[in-house]
Amino acid sequence: MDKKTFFSVKTLIIKNNTFLAVYNLKDGRKLWDLPGGRMEFGETAEETLKREIFEELNIEIKPIKVIDTWNYMHNDKCQITGIIYFSEMMTDAIYLSDEHEGYEWIGFKQIDEIFSRDFLLEKMQLWDWDSIIDHKVRFTKSVIINNP
Repeated sequence: MDKKTFFSVKTLIIKNNTFLAVYNLKDGRKLWDLPGGRMEFGETAEETLKREIFEELNIEIKPIKVIDTWNYMHNDKCQITGIIYFSEMMTDAIYLSDEHEGYEWIGFKQIDEIFSRDFLLEKMQLWDWDSIIDHKVRFTKSVIINNP
């Protein structure tokens, strides 16, 4: 079997000092992840992210800024590498597809306790959450000022 490499994008969406996380159940335990998915041929990273988030959550988003990269070795034959965007929700109501079993808004301080994707947890623990929140506040104010 040939070795495969995939490119994927994930998003960080923040609301009221929480971030949106999706999960699936395995052995009665929630396995948490950030929403997103694999790129299809011919797409840009932003197009991939918008498509994946619409497919998974039925919401429209605006990718704002790349905040990190990640790498996951699924097994010795499959590697997934990707980027994480900070994004804004452009629609409010979330309608989950059957790709995930649930979602929740998680507080930043809860990451160590519940987030279960180790390759992402290590990255998220190093993020400057205050800077990310500040960027969200500046973006939101800019949108309000420019779109009265």
